[in-house]
Amino acid sequence: MFSVLLPFLFVITPNLPQPPVDVRLNQEFEVRVGETVTIKSEGLKINLIRVDEDSRCPEGVQCVWAGNGKVVLKLMKARKRAAIKNLNTNLDPKSAAYRGYDVKLVNLSPYPKKDVAIRKKEYVATLVVSRE
Repeated sequence: MFSVLLPFLFVITPNLPQPPVDVRLNQEFEVRVGETVTIKSEGLKINLIRVDEDSRCPEGVQCVWAGNGKVVLKLMKARKRAAIKNLNTNLDPKSAAYRGYDVKLVNLSPYPKKDVAIRKKEYVATLVVSRE
């Protein structure tokens, strides 16, 4: 009987927060809006709070300017004050310093398309963290 009910538990169980994903220094990684990743060896956590701006020129449109995507990150290190940093795809700053680390925005996806709306939760930032 339990094996019959088990699939239904996944349907009615609300989405619970996922534990932080572990990533490494000097390697690109992806983080979704609302997700936190951690570099365990450094005690560093990075949360993609939101995408504040996405004025990138959509595919299928001719634009005078390439536009910009801006992400808002929360950076945290054990027993240290957290910092909020804004990083951009085409404007400065594209990277930010925090407690001896350099956090760089490599990419923001999905890329806009003509007449297609992107929901905020669909955004994924590709980042790389290195020591300064």
